[in-house]
Amino acid sequence: MIITRVVLRDYGAYGGTHEFDLSPAEGRPVVLVGGVNGAGKTTLFESVMLCLYGAQAAGRASRKEYHRALAGKIHRGGARGASVSVRFLFSHDGAESEYCVERSWTRGGGTVEEELRVSRGPPGGPSSPLDTVERAHWQSFVGDLVPRGIAGLFFFDGEKVSEMARGGTEDEVIRESFMALLGLDLVEQLREDLQVNMARRAAGPSAELGAELERLKAAKTEAKESAGRLREARAAKQSEAGAVARRVEAAERRIARVGGGFAAKRGEAMQELAAKRAALEAARKRLAELCAGALPLAMVPGPLGELVERLRGDEESRRLEAGRQAAETAMAGARERASREAFWQERGVSDARAAAEAVRDLLAPAAAERAAPPAFGLSAEQSAWVLGAAKSAESALGQLAELAGEAQELGERVAELERSVSSAPRDDEVGRQVSEAGRLRAEEGRIRAETEHIDQKIAASLAMARHAEEGQRRISSQLRSASASEAGARLAGRARDVLAEFSQKLRARKIRVLEGHLLEALSVLLHKRDLVGGVRVDPETFAVSLTGGDGGELCREQLSTGEKQMLATAVLWALARTSGRPLPFMIDTPLARLDAAHRDSIVEKFLPSAAHQVVVFSTDTEIDQEYHEKLSAHLARAYAMEHDGGATRVHEGYFWKGGRKVVAA
Repeated sequence: MIITRVVLRDYGAYGGTHEFDLSPAEGRPVVLVGGVNGAGKTTLFESVMLCLYGAQAAGRASRKEYHRALAGKIHRGGARGASVSVRFLFSHDGAESEYCVERSWTRGGGTVEEELRVSRGPPGGPSSPLDTVERAHWQSFVGDLVPRGIAGLFFFDGEKVSEMARGGTEDEVIRESFMALLGLDLVEQLREDLQVNMARRAAGPSAELGAELERLKAAKTEAKESAGRLREARAAKQSEAGAVARRVEAAERRIARVGGGFAAKRGEAMQELAAKRAALEAARKRLAELCAGALPLAMVPGPLGELVERLRGDEESRRLEAGRQAAETAMAGARERASREAFWQERGVSDARAAAEAVRDLLAPAAAERAAPPAFGLSAEQSAWVLGAAKSAESALGQLAELAGEAQELGERVAELERSVSSAPRDDEVGRQVSEAGRLRAEEGRIRAETEHIDQKIAASLAMARHAEEGQRRISSQLRSASASEAGARLAGRARDVLAEFSQKLRARKIRVLEGHLLEALSVLLHKRDLVGGVRVDPETFAVSLTGGDGGELCREQLSTGEKQMLATAVLWALARTSGRPLPFMIDTPLARLDAAHRDSIVEKFLPSAAHQVVVFSTDTEIDQEYHEKLSAHLARAYAMEHDGGATRVHEGYFWKGGRKVVAA
């Protein structure tokens, strides 16, 4: 099957007629449909299911609820009706035909009238109403071509994968889809009817078992229906969450337009302004101290050098004069002692007068040597201060440049902050928008909490259904023993046993095929090559067991969130391949909640090879410019949507062309 064309007329956000060619090309199976939330991509995705299955696509909604939903699908621009048509190629017995399924709705009499038309013709040629099947059975005919029970394997969204990964409900998905694709759901229904028939024939204790069996059957049906209703409620919550998310984005854009981004940081800016002003004042003070100190001396380096040289000469003169005076004093003392006769007599010198004169003559020349007088009349302390100031003057110019640069930089930052603070919006300008955004975020949180509560209820309903089914099997075994004496019961039991054996063998054979496809899908999708070495699907419970690359058991709890989503995706892919039906894949938001590594696996490995036709519905933040370039070799065609006023506009080609964004998101 290949979906060739979808045409929307006044449907949802699409005013007027919009036609989408979804045909793949040779070697290029991917068709990419882009749009931001609210632009209409999900509307297009859901329109295909609604066109093919009508009320069946709405699950267990009542007729009144279905008609109310249909009324909401008609474009609000004054249209009285809407329609969706899906054309697809389908091969049967070696012959290929092109079918057109068109479903239209018209307001009238307080309700909505629905009409289904099915036509058939040669590929690309004119078609005529399907005359080999009565009009009353056209819906059943479409259901035979594309069974509703397995459509969920081929038409699904990223949120469904996320839900499976979070809740670990792969076994339930396998059970429902596996039974439908093999027709075993009909076999199981027949077995249950035989059980009830056996119970009705039984007497005594068997009658009680029969009543319990019927109660369990009703409980199982009610639990499954409850799970279905809860899933619909969850879908409604997701739609509500999407609407609130769009309103949050709009509120944040309004806040940004009035400068709310800066207003939120105004306090920080004012604190920084005060700190910078203090730093600038300190820098200016240090500059003043520098100018009042040694800096003026640095302005006259030549005279300053001469002054330093002269002062150092004065220091040397003072040192020499001090030495001379000390020597003179010592020599005067020596002369005075040498002039005493007792001095020489004590030392045994007989001619004391001649010795004294000889010493005086020896010391006389030294007494005449004097140092040059100092150039300046400065004390030693004053001279030391001047020399210290001169030394400080050597580094003063460098300090001046550093302090001047620091003061200039601080002055510029202070001026910038003063302008920003003075031009920032006041709190009352953005207060209303900020309050509205806060209220919407709180509402978003409430919806998220309600969705999680619904998820818990879904899990509880499915657990009740499994419990009831286990009880049915147990009581059926007891009934077979109690009813063995009756011929009718024996025949019913034998028929039931044959059906059970048939179901078991067919299930076991297909389970092996499914396990092979599932292991192959995991090896493609998981970026850790040796993480999974084997897969087993329990033929009774359909629970999936994994074996690690080392041969040991791999528990589901050991998988990361991204790996759990890859497991859920692999289950859908493997079931689709096991069905043996060449149906196209249509995937909405395929990269929802995935990490970067597993996004790469989906884009590079899954989308190009999932099927002969893969229609992807994505935002520009999921399939971004990088992923668009990676998919370009596999793209047959692409569309981008934008919401303009009250209607959606459709552009051929994706958001980017030649590395440049050509469609505004």
